[in-house]
Amino acid sequence: MVVVKLDGKDVEVEEGTTVYELLQKEGKTFWRPFEVPQLEFIRNEDCPLINIVEVDGRIANPKILKGLKVKEGMVINTNSKLIEDKLTERLNWLKEKEECYLVRLLQEFVACEAENGGLISMEERQKWEIDPWISLPSILHDPKLCVRCQNCIETCKTVQSVEALAFDEEKGVVLVDEARCARCGQCIHACPMGKEIGAVKVFKKWFECELCPYSRPLGAIREIDNVKEVWEALKDPEKFVVVEFAPALRASLGEEFGMEPGTLVTGKIYAALRRAGFDRVWDTNFAADLTIMEEGTELIYRLVKAGIISKDELPFEVDEEVLEEVNSTLPQFTSCSPGWIKFCETFYPELIPHLSSAKSPQQMFGAVAKTYAAEKLGIDPRKMVVVSIMPCTAKKFERNRDEMCDAFKYWLEKGVVSEDEKFPDIDYVLTTRECAKLLKMAGINLAEMPDEGPDPLLGQYTGAATIFGRTGGVMEAALRTAYEIITGKPLEKLEFEELGTLEGVKTATIKLNGKEIKVAVAHGLSNARKICESVKNGGEFADYTFIEFMACPGGCIGGGGQPIPTNKETIKARVDALNTDDRQLPIRKSHENPEIKQIYEDFLKKPVSKLAHHLLHTHYFDRSKELKSA
Repeated sequence: MVVVKLDGKDVEVEEGTTVYELLQKEGKTFWRPFEVPQLEFIRNEDCPLINIVEVDGRIANPKILKGLKVKEGMVINTNSKLIEDKLTERLNWLKEKEECYLVRLLQEFVACEAENGGLISMEERQKWEIDPWISLPSILHDPKLCVRCQNCIETCKTVQSVEALAFDEEKGVVLVDEARCARCGQCIHACPMGKEIGAVKVFKKWFECELCPYSRPLGAIREIDNVKEVWEALKDPEKFVVVEFAPALRASLGEEFGMEPGTLVTGKIYAALRRAGFDRVWDTNFAADLTIMEEGTELIYRLVKAGIISKDELPFEVDEEVLEEVNSTLPQFTSCSPGWIKFCETFYPELIPHLSSAKSPQQMFGAVAKTYAAEKLGIDPRKMVVVSIMPCTAKKFERNRDEMCDAFKYWLEKGVVSEDEKFPDIDYVLTTRECAKLLKMAGINLAEMPDEGPDPLLGQYTGAATIFGRTGGVMEAALRTAYEIITGKPLEKLEFEELGTLEGVKTATIKLNGKEIKVAVAHGLSNARKICESVKNGGEFADYTFIEFMACPGGCIGGGGQPIPTNKETIKARVDALNTDDRQLPIRKSHENPEIKQIYEDFLKKPVSKLAHHLLHTHYFDRSKELKSA
């Protein structure tokens, strides 16, 4: 037997007993000076952050305690000044940042490397009192975590050609003009502080922290977190909470749960979101098919109005009223990437007539969820909460646009709601990373989920929809449907390999009833700028008919809200996965989706109908006047 001092009292204990066994035998629990809300979501009994005791003047966590045997004269405290100081520091950080303080300490090796490289002084960095900046409602910069490497500035300038960021010798990275920012989030991927280093990976594996919602290191630049609002909505019995998730997520969310990049997890996502408490689990891919119907039909009408194809060539009757209202400007630009839309409105407002009036799939989904689906389900649209899970930080900006409330206008016209009850089509947008955090808060391990399907009404999708998530996918999906509608026969081959590569700008030619139609694809805003300059100045691309733009390199699959790291290798793996999903699906053309046929038959009647135009189309604004230099 040995005698140890436990919380000031002598305790006789059998030799060979571990400290952890002694604490259990004596009924001791891990003490905390105060509680914070985040503790509810930490389920790891061996959590080294919050479960600590003092042994002979040093802090020890459960993993250590389980292997540490008692010895004569050992002093053990479960409540001491040292513990109080440590826990106060850790709990305050957890409450303020929603990040594990131990992960942060390990990730600070990046800052040490920055000091070795002459970028910062760690001593001076501790003294910085610099206000953070925010690019509402998407991105924030935390100067206390910044190492002033300027990677974000370089990315904003060279990859995206936006130049919203600059370097100030005193303040570090500054947002020189919020109006310039496209909210694309590529700066987030450039920040080394958010890229998990090897030491953090080892720590998380050893202490089994991979499923902790606070174990991912935060970058100095990161998205504005909306997980708390969604969690509260899910717990509100008065709310009917539905969810959609983007094409890209099915090839990337698994990475947040230790799966290899490019692992398809579609069925697991349905299952996980259902267990998280969503009342309906639907799919943005449904709305991607809907987008093709609307945007593709709009393109056909533009071609007729421009005299490129004749009304007599078409296998359907042209609606003269729609033809009168549709814009005839060519080339038609795609409109599903909100970072690209913001870029065009800001830097090329003269090209706004080229933009398709079709909303993005996210916004189409919100509009039909709160009208068509609400009616079908008998749900009060005022009580429906639509959560959108996207690979994109710019989607937060898009949902915030004042004009994105067409479901409200629909019900207002019917006299169901009043002017003071205005609600948006989309209530909350979470990034892929935020979705992983939400699931981990719910104690859900995506990797262990069974494969399930979506709920009826807004969940079925085709291969054309799933490739929306990668560069060239929107164009390819549109051509599959537009070609068949115009010619009355299907394409001999559905894939356009030349449009699916990761080249910055891609072109192709397709024959429609004997006429050659030129199409192009650009991803990354610096490549978008090249095409915009060409069209603006009557160059090569001014003669094109249809051009797809994506703000992020690789398309949505490389979006600013995607798992970190997002690089050429992970983008390629994710793209390959989406292409596999497309090839494996039984239906690969948007117009053949049974639920798309149903929504037109029961509700919208036909593409670009009066109701479709009201709910599924939008308008744009000249934002160039908002620039500081304007």
